Amino acid sequence: MISKKSSMPLLFLENCFVMEQTVLAVDIGTSSLKAAFVSEKGKISAFSRRPFLLCNTEHASKEWLPAFQNALQDLVSQSPEIRPSGICVSGNGPTLVAQSGETLLWNEKVVQLKSSSLFIPRLLAFKDKFSDVWKKSGLVYSGPEYFLWLLTGESCTILPEKRFESAYWNKQLLLESGFSNDEINKLPSFTEPSHKVAGLSRKASSFLGVEEFGIKEGLPVFCGTPDFISALVGTATVKPGVLCDRAGSSEGLNFCTAVPLEGEKIRTLPSVVPELWNASVLLPDSGSKFDSFKLKIERELGSQIEYSVLVQEIIGNDGTNASLDQGKYLMIQTALNLKDALGILKDAAAKKRIPFPDEMRVAGGQAKSALWNQMKADITGMKISVPYCPDAELLGDAAFAFTALKVFPNLVCASESLFSKAETFYPQNY
Repeated sequence: MISKKSSMPLLFLENCFVMEQTVLAVDIGTSSLKAAFVSEKGKISAFSRRPFLLCNTEHASKEWLPAFQNALQDLVSQSPEIRPSGICVSGNGPTLVAQSGETLLWNEKVVQLKSSSLFIPRLLAFKDKFSDVWKKSGLVYSGPEYFLWLLTGESCTILPEKRFESAYWNKQLLLESGFSNDEINKLPSFTEPSHKVAGLSRKASSFLGVEEFGIKEGLPVFCGTPDFISALVGTATVKPGVLCDRAGSSEGLNFCTAVPLEGEKIRTLPSVVPELWNASVLLPDSGSKFDSFKLKIERELGSQIEYSVLVQEIIGNDGTNASLDQGKYLMIQTALNLKDALGILKDAAAKKRIPFPDEMRVAGGQAKSALWNQMKADITGMKISVPYCPDAELLGDAAFAFTALKVFPNLVCASESLFSKAETFYPQNY
């Protein structure tokens, strides 16, 4: 009788107090690395951003792993109790990196070809720019896959969905572009998002130096996707009719549809969800232009200024500061360009008799400013919904990891379960 009574609370504890799983999400951006502990409820228990000093150089990838090491030190100091169930990585693409680290970033200008492939023109440019490296390198990776190789020692290329093959490459396209069979073998074979690449290697674990916090040899490492796709998953832009404005170093307006849209300025790619499509209109320099403006202001001030503080100063300027007026013009012009992009998508949707939403979700740096969100709402006439995690690619990474860990039955369920709105801005007279 005594043993039965004493065991009941233990059984009760075992059945009722199950620990919530958390994953470590990592995104390799153009100008910084972001990492977070994300729970299966979509809670961010720790977040860290580490700016790059070598961004926009051919050595950019050299600081990715040290930046991750510093971010991890920050994360475990914020939440030392967390023991992640896995790591998932996304990153900018089609960045290319040799095993020796030479890097051709996605935004470097290359000669465009009449091809559906986003990668082949960049592979040709990489081969031309780093001819000796190309000859000597065993493998050449896209950005996030290079980082996965650093973590695990295993090689792959993440194909977001099988319909993406023509946007990446196949043997026939590569041969037609002049690549030899030996050169084609430099490209790791395709795998899918959520795939477990391997466990964290002993070498990487030792370098990161946080084994006592559960980031140790054997920890599962999973494939994310290119960062723009991870951001769409993180904003639950995974069902027809959902619209997302992703604004980072570049900006893209993305509309999920059941049929592909067509238009002169529309780039339509498959969704990561089979049978769905993503129609996008790109505003390629909006984020980088504002970053350059911010850097100019900081040089004038002789100190750094917070993003939200700068936006507040810009909007509150009474016209007496010419530099801030320049910033306000830049913000208004960005919102007007976004309004034009909305019109392009709306017209294309009307031709297919697809209803167009009156609300869009936002993600990226601009989403962190309430004043900028309100300006966008006023100028575009759209409701603007801000996710709980504006760095939505991290939520997308978490969705891929939790799908792999069987926490959710599929990616759509994971995406919609992790996403939540923090605030919605309604258009007013501007």
